[in-house]
Amino acid sequence: MVAEGVSNLLNLPLTLVFLKGVILLILIFYAIFALLIIRQVDLMSKTLITPVSPVVKAISIIHAGFAIGLLILAWGIL
Repeated sequence: MVAEGVSNLLNLPLTLVFLKGVILLILIFYAIFALLIIRQVDLMSKTLITPVSPVVKAISIIHAGFAIGLLILAWGIL
């Protein structure tokens, strides 16, 4: 009987809309975090100049691209 109640709860359209909203909100915050990482890496490379700085900056840009791409993909799927 408990399994039927959980099954009915997951099939409710309102529950699904709520979950989609929560997932998209989390991904939006993650994309903002990735953009902040780019800013922090840029400030770090200006302060501490090393030969590895361009590599770290490139990795942060790629990371932000994946985060924004994941957000767009989830927006399309959900």
